[in-house]
Parts: sequence; structure tokens; C-alpha cells
Amino acid sequence: MQNQKQKLQQLLAENAIGTEEFAYCLGIEPAQAEALTEGRKKITARLARQIEQTFSKPAHWLDDDVQSSASDHDLFG
Repeated sequence: MQNQKQKLQQLLAENAIGTEEFAYCLGIEPAQAEALTEGRKKITARLARQIEQTFSKPAHWLDDDVQSSASDHDLFG
């Protein structure tokens, strides 16, 4: 199971963006985005839903207590 920090790092890699671009996509300050992606700040439920919608991830993908597998997110499966 991945934690939020790992999921955000994966998200940045998948989209080939840095924390500044991530911040602009969400309408937040780059410093806040950096704190989130480094795990220094906890993601609120509202921001988690916004991230999931912005980057086309399943609902509750960012929740720490939800176990996910690669097959759950297969677009062709």
C-alpha cells in the first residue's frame, strides 16, 4: 500500500510535471504543493478529491487507508 507522499510522487512522474506545475494545476501556492509532495503537510479530504478529479484518478485514490492495486486502475481491463 502506498502512502499519500508516494502517490503524489507517482502522480508527478506519470504526468511529467514538477511541484510548481502541480501547484498551478490545482490553484495553490508552489510552497504548499512542495510541502504536500514531500509529506510535510497532510492533504485535506477536499484537496484530495480535487487532485483526483484534476488528474483523472479514481475517487478516494489518495486516501491512506484504501488499499489499491494496479489492476484497479487499468483503463483496458
